[in-house]
Amino acid sequence: MARFELNVDYSLDKMEMSRRRLEARNRFRYVDRVPILYGLFARYFTPLFNLRYIDFFKDVETHYYWQLQFAKYRIENIPEDYLLGPTLYVHPFFDNVIPPSGNGGEVGWMDDGPPRAIPIIHSVEQMERFEVARPDTGLRGKAIDWWLRMKQFAAETKVTFNGQEGRVEMEPLALGFLSPHMIAIDLVGDNFYWWVLEYPEACHRFLEKITRAEILSEENTRRIDPRPRTTYALAEDSAQIMSAELFRKFCVPYSNVLFERYGDSIPFGRTVHMCGKSTHLHQALKENLKMNSFFLFGYLVPPKVAAANLGGTTLMWGNINPMLMKDEGYDVVRRAARECIEAIAPCGGLLLGDGANVCPGTPLASFQAIMDAAEEFGLGSGRLPQ
Repeated sequence: MARFELNVDYSLDKMEMSRRRLEARNRFRYVDRVPILYGLFARYFTPLFNLRYIDFFKDVETHYYWQLQFAKYRIENIPEDYLLGPTLYVHPFFDNVIPPSGNGGEVGWMDDGPPRAIPIIHSVEQMERFEVARPDTGLRGKAIDWWLRMKQFAAETKVTFNGQEGRVEMEPLALGFLSPHMIAIDLVGDNFYWWVLEYPEACHRFLEKITRAEILSEENTRRIDPRPRTTYALAEDSAQIMSAELFRKFCVPYSNVLFERYGDSIPFGRTVHMCGKSTHLHQALKENLKMNSFFLFGYLVPPKVAAANLGGTTLMWGNINPMLMKDEGYDVVRRAARECIEAIAPCGGLLLGDGANVCPGTPLASFQAIMDAAEEFGLGSGRLPQ
């Protein structure tokens, strides 16, 4: 008898259409409409199940169980192109605190919200004494252990889709995603923004150490799970308030080291996530970081601006205002989706979604409004319907 059982009400035909849409989108084309996908994470689902957020991390079996329940709810209730085949993918999820914890940082846990990184470096002297961490430090070690145990749970899980057998599979082990600069901000706090001006050489040494630590971690994860990766992504959220000049000096060199090592061997392996207002960095992202995929970019970038700056060369995923999705009605959300489609979709490569991270409490009607806009105005056969 299976240890876990799950039946999902969803057809294989819908999965196949979603797979075709995503595959075409990666070639800057469309099948019947722009594909849709959301940044839906545990914090959206826990209130729906009356689950305290902290209890999601109670133990590995609880963590695994709730990931299955969240996936079932998502697939059955939210219209999008989430499922590309009869396989559910799972992975230990600790929001964005694995990399800072893995570099020796502290984590603040809350009952009803995501964990936060707590700065531990309060002087330049402390920063200079920073040592490269082992690849299993902090939450990285816990996540590796949970990944291995969840792999066993997946083998003991029976999942069906409308009665047809499927399976649960582990996503490739990944414990990074944050850029070296973003990890530096997590470890130091806001002081790092002025330290780069007052003590630039010390900051460069610090960023170089973090980069070495991230390489050690990535090599360790690939030793544990040697399967090929299909993407490599870095979040540069901490850079949005920097000038383009400082971004080129303190972000680009270190992210480039990682992209050159892990991203350049795979299509669209230079994927960047950036919340907030990133318009002033688009040129640097494109020319210096050689970004080819903009992953859930912030709603503060007008779609027409994104299209003008990045269209045709960069896959784009976004960027409807999450607060608008949560608080406004069907017509307003549908209009915002149409604006995004009409601005970006003709460039090719649009994956319509939020910009970025769906808020808890967002009604199902908002997701339907976006789907309705995509089906009425989304590109098919390479052009907008008249």
